[in-house]
Amino acid sequence: MFNLDQANIEPCLLIDEMSKGFLLLGAEGADIQDPETYVIRKMNPFFKRMFDIHNNYIDKPMSRLSPLSDSLADVMRNTMIFAESGTHELYLDEFDRWFLLSIFQPAELNIALISEDITEKKKIEEKLAESEETMRLTLDVAGEGLWQWRVEDELVHHNKQWNKIMGYDIGSKTHALSDFMNSVHPEDQEEVYRSTQRVFSHLETYSGEHRVITLDGRTIWIEDRGIPIVSSDGKLERVIGSVTDITRYKETQEQLHLEKEILQSTLLSVGDAIITTDQYGLVRMMNPAAERALGYTQDELYGRSFTETYKFIDPVTRERYVEDPYEELHNNEQIGENIQAEIEVCRTGKEMHIYFNITPIKLPDGEKVGYIIVFSDISPVIERQKRIEYLSFHDELTGLYNRRYLMDSMNRLDSDRNLPFTIMVLDLNNLKGVNDSFGHASGDLLIQKTAEFLESIFRQSDIIARTGGDEFCVLLPRTREETASGIVDRIKNLSKTYDSGADQISGSVGYAVKTESGEDIIDVMRKADANMYKDKELSRNY
Repeated sequence: MFNLDQANIEPCLLIDEMSKGFLLLGAEGADIQDPETYVIRKMNPFFKRMFDIHNNYIDKPMSRLSPLSDSLADVMRNTMIFAESGTHELYLDEFDRWFLLSIFQPAELNIALISEDITEKKKIEEKLAESEETMRLTLDVAGEGLWQWRVEDELVHHNKQWNKIMGYDIGSKTHALSDFMNSVHPEDQEEVYRSTQRVFSHLETYSGEHRVITLDGRTIWIEDRGIPIVSSDGKLERVIGSVTDITRYKETQEQLHLEKEILQSTLLSVGDAIITTDQYGLVRMMNPAAERALGYTQDELYGRSFTETYKFIDPVTRERYVEDPYEELHNNEQIGENIQAEIEVCRTGKEMHIYFNITPIKLPDGEKVGYIIVFSDISPVIERQKRIEYLSFHDELTGLYNRRYLMDSMNRLDSDRNLPFTIMVLDLNNLKGVNDSFGHASGDLLIQKTAEFLESIFRQSDIIARTGGDEFCVLLPRTREETASGIVDRIKNLSKTYDSGADQISGSVGYAVKTESGEDIIDVMRKADANMYKDKELSRNY
C-alpha cells in the first residue's frame, strides 16, 4: 500500500514541490471497477491550482471531484483492471484546457495520476498543421524537387517537381526512405550513406552531389541537400531538403575552362543575382541582376571581395554583423548550402530578405578555382506572406477583425467562466445615403471612422469585427446586461459628437446576453441581430 507514514515524508515533500499535478486514489471497496469505491489519498498543491480546487478532499470519495471524476473514470478503471500504465490527452470543457494525464498503479488498490497542462502545445500543433498545409501547397509550385522525411512515420513526402526529377508518377506524394537509398548509383551509395548517417546521429546539415537511377531507368546527377529539424529536447523530428537535377552541369563541368564565354553568357541572362569569384573570394564576374541588387558595377568590384557590398542583419536585434560572411561560411564548410537571411546593402542602405547559395567551381581533377554566388531578393514574397496572414483574420478596409476570426473567437470563448457573455451588433443607418450622395469613397471613410469610434468605446479585451458592408459585431465576455445597456447609451450619445470627418455616425444597436451554460451561443447572436433590427425600426419611427 502507498501509506503517508513517517517513512514516506520525504517522497511526499518532493511530490508537493512538483511542477506537475499529482493525485493518489485508494480503493476502499471490493469492486475495483466502480469509481465510487475510490477515495482521495494525496493531492499536491499544483494539482489544486491546475483544477481550481479550494476545499480539502483528502479521504473523500473521488466523485467529489466531479465533473473531473467523470472524465477520468474510464481510463482509471482500465488501469485497475489490467494493471497497465498509460498516458492520455484529455480536454475539459469547464476549464477550456487540454491536459496530459499519466496514470499508473504504484501499489495494489491504488491509482496515481500526474497531470500536465498541454493547452499551449495543442495550439502550436494546430498552427503547425495549418502551416504544413500551406507549405504543402507551396511545395507543389516550387521549382526545385523538395522533400521532407518524418521520423514518426518513416515516409518521405515530396512535391511534384521531385517526381519529375526522379521519374515518379506526377501524382505520387510519398516514398519510403529505403526506396530513395536503393535508387542511388552503386558507386555513390557508400558516400551517401555516410552523409545521411551524420544527419541522423549528429544532427548535421548535409549537401552532396551524386548519381541516381530514376524510376524510368535514367541515370542522372542530383545535388541533394538536407537540414535536420530537432525538437526542444534535442531529438530529431524530421529532415527537410531539396534535390536539383545537375546532370547537364556535371556533363559540361569537365569542359568548363574551355567554355567560359558560354557559361558567362548563360549567367548574365538569368534573373537571379550571380557573382563568380576566384578561390580567394575576389570578384571576377557579376551579372546585371547582381549589379542592380548591390548598387555596384562589375568594373567597380572586380578584384575586390564581394562581402564589402552587404552586411547580415540579426532578425531579432536588427544589428549588423561585423564578421565576414564569406569567411564564416568557408571556414565552417557550409559552401553549397541554401541559406535565407536578411542583409543591408552597404551602398544604398536598402534592407532585403535574400535566399542565397555559394557553390565551388572545380576543375576536372577536383581543384577549386573559384565560387559561384547566387542570390534572390525574396522580400516581396516575405511581405506577401505577412499580408496574407494579416488578411486571413482582419478586414482590409478598417483593420478590425473579420467574420472568420469573430466566429472562431466566439466558439473559443464560449465557456462557463466567460459568463455572462454579451454579443452586440451595430448597423450603420445612413451608409447607402452617403454612398448615393457622395460616392463610395465617402462611404468607406464613414465605415473607417465608425471602426475608430468603436475602438474608442470598447475594452482592448473585447473583440470588435466588421461582419458585413455596414455591420459590426462585438464579443464582450464577462459582461452583464446592465453594463451592455450602459455601453449602448454611450454609443448613442458619443456618436453624435464624434469627429468622423464625414457624415455623422448613426447606428442601430442590439445586444443579447448568454447567462446560462446550456444556451446556444448562435441563438444569442441571432437575438442580438434581431434586437438591432428592432432598434432600427424604432429609429425610423422618430
